[in-house]
Amino acid sequence: MINDGKGVISLLGCGWLGLPLAKSLISQGYIVKASTTTSVKLEVFKNEGIDPYLVHFSDVESIPDLKNFFDAETLIITIPPGRRNPTGYDNYRKMVDYLRMHLPDSQVSKLILISSTSVYPESNVIVDEFSDIFPGTESGQLMADSEIQLSELNVNFISLRLAGLIGPGRMPGRFFAGKSQVPNGLAPVNLIHLNDVLGIVNRLVKEQNATGIYNGCAPSHPGRKEFYSLAAEIEGLEKPHFISEKTAWKIVSSSRLTEELNYQFEIPSLLDWLHSLK
Repeated sequence: MINDGKGVISLLGCGWLGLPLAKSLISQGYIVKASTTTSVKLEVFKNEGIDPYLVHFSDVESIPDLKNFFDAETLIITIPPGRRNPTGYDNYRKMVDYLRMHLPDSQVSKLILISSTSVYPESNVIVDEFSDIFPGTESGQLMADSEIQLSELNVNFISLRLAGLIGPGRMPGRFFAGKSQVPNGLAPVNLIHLNDVLGIVNRLVKEQNATGIYNGCAPSHPGRKEFYSLAAEIEGLEKPHFISEKTAWKIVSSSRLTEELNYQFEIPSLLDWLHSLK
């Protein structure tokens, strides 16, 4: 059952994913509030019709009163913890602690966390939303811990575990261009285009019955060598040289999205998408 009532949505983080998401939501009639850590973005957000808030979780004592920010039906967390970044990890933990303390007194009834498929191990199998998680990185463990902690709040909690992100500003041809002896060339890729991330989040916002864990990953999984070599060629970059081997791998299934919510991917074939860029 879909609720088409227009409401207020707050975004914690409004960068590569958050800003186009905010624009998409505004175009549908939602009132959007968004946080940033950069003061120069405040005017940018205002010009886009976004109600901006300057928030630094690095210094919890300096955080302004966010009562108005949390006066929203839905809160979407798009802030990534970063990779191999102890400061970023610490700030992310502070953010989660802050939310656990303040959300219970807010108007927020739905909380959507942008998480990561890095919580699943490279166990040489297909993984879905019901698979066990064994994060192999500190950032993956942080995401897994955050999911548990935020799910304990008295709100409708949704975790959207996204595969590797591609799209404008994140073109995959640059990921391995010119590199040699890149391992695991026959392993399948797990990626998702920005357009589908926006489509999925929009669906989760509107769908009243959506709850729990969802994976977001394109349903096609070409090998790393095939995909990244073609991506580099299309962008006019030096092709990488992969080792033709298939060691540790996984295939991420988005079965809950496609079967329960009937979501249809805008870009289901990653290779077709690359060819369309020629």
